[in-house]
Amino acid sequence: MAKAVALSAADLTPTKPHTQSATRQRGVVPSAELVPLQFRMTPDFVRSFKQAALDRDMKLNELLDACFHEFMKNANGRLS
Repeated sequence: MAKAVALSAADLTPTKPHTQSATRQRGVVPSAELVPLQFRMTPDFVRSFKQAALDRDMKLNELLDACFHEFMKNANGRLS
């Protein structure tokens, strides 16, 4: 048989559990300062893009921003 454990008043006081959301918190830029950017891509591209962001623990807009900055740095803003 299990031994009895002595409880104090602190053990009996209900505490609100800290819930963590399943998604990462928003970035440094407030949503009010962001401008929507809408365009259509093929389903295969969208799936690959979302997976790439997920693999790198990034949000979609963070990955797009990183890709754009890398493009501007390497290609000087020009396509081959």
